[in-house]
Amino acid sequence: MCQNITWVVKVSIIPFLRWKAITFIFLLSFVSVLGFAQSKIDSLKERVKSDDFEVKSNALMELFISYRLTDLDSALYFAERSQALSYGIGDSLMIVRTEIAIGYVYQEKGFYQLAIDHFQNALRIARRNEFKDREKFVLNNLGLTYYYYGKYDEALQYHFQSLSLREEEKNQLEIAISCNNIGLVYYQIKDYNKAIEYFKRSLEIKKSLKDESKIEGTLINLGLCFSDLNNYDEAVNNFTRVLKLCERNGCEDRIKVDALNGAALAYYSLDNAEQAEVYLREAIEIATGVGLQSHVVNNTHYLARIKKEEGNIDEALELLHASQTLAEEIDSRVWVNKNYKLYGEIYALLNDFEKAYGYQMKYDSLSGLILNEEVIQNLANIQINYQEKENLETISLQKSEISRRTTLLILSIIIIFLAVVILVILYRNNQHRRNVNRKLYEANETIEKQNLELTNMNTVLEERVRERTQELNASNAALLKSNTELDNFIYKTSHDIRGPLATLQGVCNVALIDIEDEKSIDYFNKLSKTAERLNEILSKLLVINQINNSLISEEPIDFDAMVTDIISEQQNAKTLKAISVEKEIECNLHFRGDQDLLRIILTNLISNAFKFYNTSGRIDSFINIKIFSNDRLHVLVVDNGIGIDENVSYKIFEIFSKASDMSDTAGLGLYLVKLAVEKLGGEITLSKAPGGFTQFEVILPYH
Repeated sequence: MCQNITWVVKVSIIPFLRWKAITFIFLLSFVSVLGFAQSKIDSLKERVKSDDFEVKSNALMELFISYRLTDLDSALYFAERSQALSYGIGDSLMIVRTEIAIGYVYQEKGFYQLAIDHFQNALRIARRNEFKDREKFVLNNLGLTYYYYGKYDEALQYHFQSLSLREEEKNQLEIAISCNNIGLVYYQIKDYNKAIEYFKRSLEIKKSLKDESKIEGTLINLGLCFSDLNNYDEAVNNFTRVLKLCERNGCEDRIKVDALNGAALAYYSLDNAEQAEVYLREAIEIATGVGLQSHVVNNTHYLARIKKEEGNIDEALELLHASQTLAEEIDSRVWVNKNYKLYGEIYALLNDFEKAYGYQMKYDSLSGLILNEEVIQNLANIQINYQEKENLETISLQKSEISRRTTLLILSIIIIFLAVVILVILYRNNQHRRNVNRKLYEANETIEKQNLELTNMNTVLEERVRERTQELNASNAALLKSNTELDNFIYKTSHDIRGPLATLQGVCNVALIDIEDEKSIDYFNKLSKTAERLNEILSKLLVINQINNSLISEEPIDFDAMVTDIISEQQNAKTLKAISVEKEIECNLHFRGDQDLLRIILTNLISNAFKFYNTSGRIDSFINIKIFSNDRLHVLVVDNGIGIDENVSYKIFEIFSKASDMSDTAGLGLYLVKLAVEKLGGEITLSKAPGGFTQFEVILPYH
């Protein structure tokens, strides 16, 4: 609950003058610092003019460092000049430094593939020259870049390699950095407990170093984990702590942007959209100012989502377009994919289901590329490889000498064998060369003859294909005409027969009133029931016609009311025993579909469960109805009735097929269900639930 508190402060003139003096001193100090920084930059630019390679290259790299946090374009310019100078001289160490610097700029600007290319160049040179200190630094940057790029298995691999080198050196601060980065990868693949484990390890190391300025990033990452575990209060505490540290000690723009973004999402989850929007806009402003394009993308995405939830669709689309344009520019697959999902949700609200479906398909396709089964397996293998590394190294040392001697022996045998084989091959080749040349001549003549025959055969086959195509088209037209005539016949016949049936039922009812002979009454009762069953069959035949020819409507479905109504209808029918009915319908289930088709599906499944109950007095009959959703709608109807014989289960969805000899129906119910499900683009299955009970499951897509 937010409260507005007004503070009343009494101010005297003396404190006011003191404050003005303090402000003047601060401004004077600030101007002095700026002047000193500018003076240093001017001095470095003068050193760049030197003819000495070392002086010039170091000056260029110091200029890169001076600009990297404030002006990425200028930083890139000086890094590339230093790179050209380094390659010209052939200084391997300086080449590695410049490749890392250029990769850093491209990473910050969001051009991840370019960053990866430069870091890979730096890694190859560092390993070739055994620059261990640079190698671990490059590995860390590669891990971060693959992380931003959405390739989490490769990110984890490089971070574990970097961690191994840092553990060998026992550099606690660098170990903490690697643990933090590994936690980020686990966070992205939604293994939040593993992520928290690494983040806490990183935080404990940093606290032991008693340097408060180094914990902001880890606090942000812990806050993100708590948010995804729905512990939003703890998340807000972490993000607020970071923002306070930034105010007190100062921090990098990236840190502040991440903290604002995390706090915004946490407040949004706590239903404080107003505060969330304030933080998001502040984060976008800072990220735009310093060129943190990937941060602009994700903050704009979340602002668009807030506007969508508020019902401001036009502004939401405008923000989303801006986020998507920038995400595609920097090739950020993760945010391109998240934007696809939001596009689908917005166009669904606008009832533009074609666009909504298109974006949902794009989202599903790209999601499979970003985090498929192969990537997940790679992540698991990388973790296992890291944990077993020390054991493998020990075993490797023990086997090294044996392997070396065995290899020498095997190589000797292979060389002797190959020499013999070569001699045999040369001898046989000389013997068969003439035979091969003769056979090749004969083969060429045969091939020419066969080519001529194939040409003639192709001509004949093309004519046959043309004839078969014409026959197939004619058959399809005839089949379409037959289906249309059959639909019309069913519809017309059903209507024509229902009139006489109604008359027959009326006569039976009058006869039952007037006749007192018990035998005659029994006959008329049977005749009335037969007419009633025939009328039911005709009704279901009309429903088949209705399903085949109806247009699917899109309207909100109240499953709870619909199921309650159907159960009430079935319970009013006469049964020999009480049947317990339990329904589990997901709360706040939002599904739009065709009301009539869904009622046909539920009515027939539930009525079958009532009809075919177990008549045994020792068994309490029950029916369980479950309706829930994940990416699709699931409808389950489970009962402990008489069951369905496995020998006929494969054909129960066919027309006029009966699941039991006890059935007094025409075998149309489950056929109607299958028709309606297929009309809605879904699928239906029959299976055994736990306990051996009969279970029907219907799965329908969202539109």
